[in-house]
Amino acid sequence: MSLASLYTICLDRIYRFLKEGVWKFGVLNPFSDLPTRAVDNLMEFTQSRGEDPPIIADVILLLISGRLTRLDLSPFHLLAEQESIVSSIQTGGDISLQNFLSHCDKPVISYLVGDIISLNPYLEELHLNIYPGFDVIRKCQNLRILRLYRSFGMLWDDYVPIDLSVLSCLRNLEVLYVPNMDIDAIANVLDVCPKLISIGLNDSLDSLEETAHRRLKNSLLNCAVGTHFQLRRCVWGKHLRIEDPHEKSAYKSRFCDKMRFAVTLCPLIQELIFQVHAKDAIKELRALKQLTLLRIDFIVCEDDFVPDFVALLQEIGPQIKHLSVLSNRRVPVDVICDCCLHLQSFEIDGPTVVNDSSNASGNFPLKRLKLYSLYEEVDKESLLFLLSNCMYLEELFLDDAEIVDDTLLNQIFERNPLRELKVSCIEYCDITREGFQMFMKKAASIQTVLITSDEGKYVYDVKSLFKDPNLRCLKGIDVRRREFFDCRLSPKRF
Repeated sequence: MSLASLYTICLDRIYRFLKEGVWKFGVLNPFSDLPTRAVDNLMEFTQSRGEDPPIIADVILLLISGRLTRLDLSPFHLLAEQESIVSSIQTGGDISLQNFLSHCDKPVISYLVGDIISLNPYLEELHLNIYPGFDVIRKCQNLRILRLYRSFGMLWDDYVPIDLSVLSCLRNLEVLYVPNMDIDAIANVLDVCPKLISIGLNDSLDSLEETAHRRLKNSLLNCAVGTHFQLRRCVWGKHLRIEDPHEKSAYKSRFCDKMRFAVTLCPLIQELIFQVHAKDAIKELRALKQLTLLRIDFIVCEDDFVPDFVALLQEIGPQIKHLSVLSNRRVPVDVICDCCLHLQSFEIDGPTVVNDSSNASGNFPLKRLKLYSLYEEVDKESLLFLLSNCMYLEELFLDDAEIVDDTLLNQIFERNPLRELKVSCIEYCDITREGFQMFMKKAASIQTVLITSDEGKYVYDVKSLFKDPNLRCLKGIDVRRREFFDCRLSPKRF
């Protein structure tokens, strides 16, 4: 048995003891003297139990051990579990609750969350859907990542005053995410947190424009003007279509200027989600010399952007390793692959086309491919072209794949045996059970498969084949959650 398997068995057995309350009435917390990494691993393991998720009462000893460096309370239903949390902590005797119920200015659960945080002095990463107040968070001097999964405006409903300036006390803070932060809030946070590399999925384009104007005003007053930010991950551009014609026209007319401010202030960007509102702004991305991951969304762009997009990729393509394109117009997959010589991950949500397969270099280094809306013959040509020229493909995700049937599947394997393919998810296709069996026979390295069609749902996961009765493997693994862009651009990571 491998060491990794043995370690997993140990984690599973400890989790079972926690669920059974083995240490519930002990005087000492058995986890208080463990290495921080061991407690982090155990907490992560308990939260991965898809078929048997824990409640707070199950893991309270881990939460108050003082050994956590990563604390994620967002999966728990804290308000619903409030009474059981109080009971568990009182039983353990680790936190004094005598004054909790006397407070009326904010919910009891906020104090509970605050005390759990205070008991873990080594915290470096914090995920919360209950806001305990920055007076608590500011004490976490090792904190690098802070994600609050409540809208910025809703934080006012938590009966806790918001003072973003206290974030300046967190000298190591690199990631701050509070959904729907407004323009001024983002601008102020960037000023007080010089080490920030990400503000999550908030659109910072308008805030960077505001920062540029502030600095210009300061320079006119002969005040010191700061240098560029340290941001590595950004979202630029409003996600939703602007319906008001005057607002839409004004935003589009300033869009290129906004982009110029953004690339000037953030030259170190490595990962970018870019909502394009004007095609002329695309060329500004040429200034981002460290950009390796790009999700570019043309859905709200009414211009014919394809020539400009191709021109951009001809210049920056060699540095791009991960590319996601959302579009209502057909984009040429052969041209994109030829421009992006080191592309490892490729996603297209929208129609595709192959301009000239004879001129393609072939044997692309793609390891991950995701395509949507495969309905027409031209989509079939694009799929065949890509899969025929991606000999090292490890992950394949196809959604709304109506054109994919047993015959096309056989054509694909005739052109490329997909020897490296490990994960595949093909949904809403026309593959039969015989097609699934052929897939399993020919894909020699496959580990996980999900195929859904009108005929049925076919699932295979190599982990389910373990015979060791002590190793409880996760059931009903959601293959979709393994997709590269879903993971990299998720609220918990970006």
